[in-house]
Amino acid sequence: MDFEKTYNNAPEQTKLNFLDAIIRHNDKLKNEFVAYVTKNENGVIPFTYEDFTGIVGITLAHYQGLFEEVDTDDPDWDIYNPPHSGYIPDYEAYQYASEQEFEAIVNGFVKNAIDKIIEQDPAGLMSMFAGLYEAIQNADVNDDTGSFDDVNEFLFGLFSEAVGTVVQKISLSALSENAIGNAFKFFFQYYQEEEPENSNFLECFEPLLISLADKSKNPGSLLDIMADAGIEKKSLPELTLSLNKAMGNFEGWLQAAQQFYKISEPVARELLQYYFETDKQAFIALARELHDANKYAWVDYLKEFMSPQLDKELFVKVYLRLIDKNHDIQYYHKVKEYLTETDVKNLLENVKWDEVFTVKILEAEQRFEEIKFLIQKDVNKWYFADKIEPILNIYPEFCFRQIKNLALSTLQSERGRDIYERIAEWLKLAIKIPGFENETQLLIQQLYTHKPNLPAMKDEMRKAGLV
Repeated sequence: MDFEKTYNNAPEQTKLNFLDAIIRHNDKLKNEFVAYVTKNENGVIPFTYEDFTGIVGITLAHYQGLFEEVDTDDPDWDIYNPPHSGYIPDYEAYQYASEQEFEAIVNGFVKNAIDKIIEQDPAGLMSMFAGLYEAIQNADVNDDTGSFDDVNEFLFGLFSEAVGTVVQKISLSALSENAIGNAFKFFFQYYQEEEPENSNFLECFEPLLISLADKSKNPGSLLDIMADAGIEKKSLPELTLSLNKAMGNFEGWLQAAQQFYKISEPVARELLQYYFETDKQAFIALARELHDANKYAWVDYLKEFMSPQLDKELFVKVYLRLIDKNHDIQYYHKVKEYLTETDVKNLLENVKWDEVFTVKILEAEQRFEEIKFLIQKDVNKWYFADKIEPILNIYPEFCFRQIKNLALSTLQSERGRDIYERIAEWLKLAIKIPGFENETQLLIQQLYTHKPNLPAMKDEMRKAGLV
């Protein structure tokens, strides 16, 4: 059923009745509703900048202490949950246990942060996150075991995950206009007084600011708060775009996008999407610029837009880079008919260290003699099946001889279940070779009755359906 259509067509009284029924049976929604009404009726939120900095200080001290109490030499094994049931080396267990202890601390923070959303207190929420940020920045965790490359960097990863979780919760909440405005004002004041030279600070908080701005009915006022606080728009490019879009200020949105796309990948994506829909030539120019500036970073995104009809040269560049990056033969088939001999030659040179993928390209080009040469050059048993399968029907005698010789020589020099399983895999390929059915059955019988007796070998051959 189409929710949007049903909801938009429903009478307003039906919507109100539904919401009334939901709120009356949900204690959290009751508390959120009371907070929302109270703060809208009061007009002025009883929260000051001193309250903001006070919460920052309390949060900083509390969580810095908790982080520094974690002993990577002796983590809390009571909460340790092994990631899998198999063997885990001691050093990995210590790392996992320490990570889970840090995660438990941050999960506790997230629970308290969500309470701030329910309480209609976005300013308190932002001050808590500012305190957590400072705690992570200042934490001096002893890691003599070397479980982490950088403990603080790991903690900042947890900070980003916490932001993502809370952003989702904000999207489901109703926040008063006054509360949002004060959250912006106090947060920017704190930034200017405590972190004015730290560009990473605003970047870490931009998703939270955007999620709060999305709840505002007066986005222009939030831009004014930014300007009054002396916050440069380039410091928060995504927020700037989001606020201009919410205001319906298309010219402001486009101007900001054109100004900031070089410093913000999400902004560049928005601008690309806009140009693709409105101005194909501008799209091509921007796509070429981004691709040439950082090929590997952009090809996965650009492939969704590219076609030979739009820009054949860039299409080929993008897909050649995708092939080189991902070693996915599907990308090769997509661009194959547009490649020159030089393109193919350069590609094969770039991927030659991956012989299995090289064989896939050679197969697509029907260059079977070169596949045969690769097998003759190096009979690597680990990739033998992948390399020889494409030419079973092209060079049947050669393939049967290669499989037979490799199976017999391997069995003479090596033992073990893995080896037997691999030999059975080769024999299954031999069955596919046209004109060598009898020879293959004789080879299977020879290996099955091998002396000395090899029960594990027989078992693998039975499991492969060879006997």
